[in-house]
Amino acid sequence: MTEYQPGVCNIGQGERRKRYAFGVAGFVLAAAAFGTVYVLALPAVWTLTAIVPLFAGFEGVLQGVRGFCAGFAAKGIYDVSDGGNARREVGDDAARRADRRTAVRIHVQSLVGAVVTGAALYLFALLVPVAS
Repeated sequence: MTEYQPGVCNIGQGERRKRYAFGVAGFVLAAAAFGTVYVLALPAVWTLTAIVPLFAGFEGVLQGVRGFCAGFAAKGIYDVSDGGNARREVGDDAARRADRRTAVRIHVQSLVGAVVTGAALYLFALLVPVAS
């Protein structure tokens, strides 16, 4: 079992598995959105719709890798159990602040990853026509 560390680790293996699954689902949805737009030769600007599921993908994977849930930080809770069924409240104000700072970093990194990847997909769709 992992130990709770403010701003560093607030989820254990059970919750990490959930974050990875959420991240993979986000990336799969992004690929489906991009593929649909690209294969149907829709206007390239529609590839930017993939940014939303890309954000979810990056968010989930980053949280899984880091062992840190931004949503838990916002709620002031943690669950470092292996089963993901032992949520506890963060009692210390300094720990809550550290958790929130880390959550903001994860959100920003996920947004940057989604926007950069979405822009790359947009450029690809713009510059590489669908083979007929």
